[in-house]
Amino acid sequence: MARIRPSKGQSSGEPGPDESGPGGAEPPPVPGRRKKKSSGGQPKAQPRPRQQAKNEKAGTVTKSVQEGRSRRYLGEVTTELKKVTWPNRAQLFQATAVVLIFVAVVAIYLGVVDALMSTLVGAIF
Repeated sequence: MARIRPSKGQSSGEPGPDESGPGGAEPPPVPGRRKKKSSGGQPKAQPRPRQQAKNEKAGTVTKSVQEGRSRRYLGEVTTELKKVTWPNRAQLFQATAVVLIFVAVVAIYLGVVDALMSTLVGAIF
């Protein structure tokens, strides 16, 4: 079992030289707790609170809720698109040129590989 270290100002729970051991004096009261007053008889039993039944939702969502959701979605999309940093005309032309050059290089590479494979397969069969 883990041992819990007492905070400042509290005793460790073990009897020291000036504290009495088991069977000694009553332990000091815990702050914030009050002793129960006994009314002489049995304590009164309090009834337990009843749980309320949860309302079941209908099987379909109404049109107004669906329209509200789509309107909110489109509003959020518009808000996010305003945050985008759009390229200017020079950046757009530069990026387009890079893509076209890359596509041309890959097309030439695949054409050369295809021609080599065709001659190799033709030589074997």
